[in-house]
Amino acid sequence: MTPTPAGSLARRVLWHPFPWAVVCFAGAVALFGLAQEFWGFLLSLVAGWALAQTLLHALAFVRTRAVSVAAHLALGIAAGFAVFLIVQPGDWPVAVPLTVRSTVSFAIAPFAGWIWLSLVGRVTAAVQTTSDKRAAQLIEPAWERCGSEWTLRLPVVPLRRSTYLAVGAVLGVLAAGAITTFVLVFADLAQRMGPMAILLVLGWAVGFPVYLVVGALARARTTTVELCLSAERVRVRTLDGVTLMDAGTDGIRSLTVSSRNPPTRIVMRPVEGPGLVLLVGMARRPRGTAPTVPEIPRRLRHALEGAGLTVSAGKRARAGETTLERTPG
Repeated sequence: MTPTPAGSLARRVLWHPFPWAVVCFAGAVALFGLAQEFWGFLLSLVAGWALAQTLLHALAFVRTRAVSVAAHLALGIAAGFAVFLIVQPGDWPVAVPLTVRSTVSFAIAPFAGWIWLSLVGRVTAAVQTTSDKRAAQLIEPAWERCGSEWTLRLPVVPLRRSTYLAVGAVLGVLAAGAITTFVLVFADLAQRMGPMAILLVLGWAVGFPVYLVVGALARARTTTVELCLSAERVRVRTLDGVTLMDAGTDGIRSLTVSSRNPPTRIVMRPVEGPGLVLLVGMARRPRGTAPTVPEIPRRLRHALEGAGLTVSAGKRARAGETTLERTPG
């Protein structure tokens, strides 16, 4: 075995976060003892961050991915439990000096925050990778051309535009009411938790059940429609022959196609009468099909522009949403 050079070993020790965690923790304790609260506070933050880096560095050596993720999750739970114990009112054990209490109290925030942040990033990356693999295998709906008319067939949840806006407003009011009620009823707990923790708790306890109910109602109202667009006419009808919209293109005020932005949808606003929203992302769809709306083909867009519907420039258009509006005059 080749001996490790002393310089290389010293460099590894110098760049490893654990020695810095120990040095900063000891320095913070000493500074608090000398009544240097500000510098002690700064060293406490660095100590907590360095300790988190030490544990994450150790996780990197776990080769089995499942074991590494499980250990990371357990570490995140332990960090949360530690934060919970620290913020609880009450006296510390007598054997713990005041300087150590102060250092631990300030160091726990960056320690837990970095552990959680890295865990969220790791889970998000894993979910995104899995989602990308599945999305590559899904069949996306496509426009079909027959002469001057383009047809798109896909499962949707049809709603009047006024109903769609009303549902969004009701959900917003419910969310605001849930947050307000929680803050008023559990004022002491809300002050200790902070805004982000409150949103996470209410999101899982209230928002997720509401999402399941709304999703179930949407799937129950799913129907397959044919959307036919041309320079002369806009027509939407179900496979059962029910016409949801039939108007000349000159009678359309705006047409919005949200290809990938949630909720994926098609919105049509006539000059007169109620608008129509076709929700795609929340509809019950056949297995193996993607919950997306294909973008308007270039030739069809040119035809619609020739009929007076021009593309509206804006930030949302660059983010996967195209809106064609009728120019007044």
